[in-house]
Amino acid sequence: MTADREDYINLGSLFRSSATISFVIQIVAVIMMIGSLSAYAVGDLVLELNSQLKILVLLLTCILALLIFLAAMSVFIRFSRRIGDAVVGPGVEEVKMNTPRVKLVVVTFGLLVALMGITGVYVWYLLDLYYLAPWAASLNSVSLRVFGIGLGMFFIALLVQLIIAAVGRSATKVILEVLDADDSEFLD
Repeated sequence: MTADREDYINLGSLFRSSATISFVIQIVAVIMMIGSLSAYAVGDLVLELNSQLKILVLLLTCILALLIFLAAMSVFIRFSRRIGDAVVGPGVEEVKMNTPRVKLVVVTFGLLVALMGITGVYVWYLLDLYYLAPWAASLNSVSLRVFGIGLGMFFIALLVQLIIAAVGRSATKVILEVLDADDSEFLD
């Protein structure tokens, strides 16, 4: 009985979790970008304060960071189900992987997401190499360097999420058509 369960894959969960992971990366990237721009904006000002005021600024910054994190969690909770529903059409949850055409669709989907991720990383690398890193170096700012990394994370996650959303729906439709064709061949 366990051998039969190993032949199945939960495609709905696979597509939803891929979209959810990229959404979490986007939230973390936005928090990084806001924090790094804030640190750049007040960086020199904080260094000139006395120690008591530095502690106050640190406490206020921690409170602000926690508020931003709570707002991000609220956005995540509110939109993660919607993203999952937008990515996966109804009717596809567990499918048998022994079906050759289903395996082909799943492997092709995985390759497309991987190639989109690699392309996103390479495009960000080029942007970072020619624009973001020299910009941060010219201003001698670690904060702007962190901003560039956060921007890269956001860009890559957005590209992967877009491809998952665009292909996830069509992949589920193709898998449903393959399963329907296999069922009709079996009934004939």
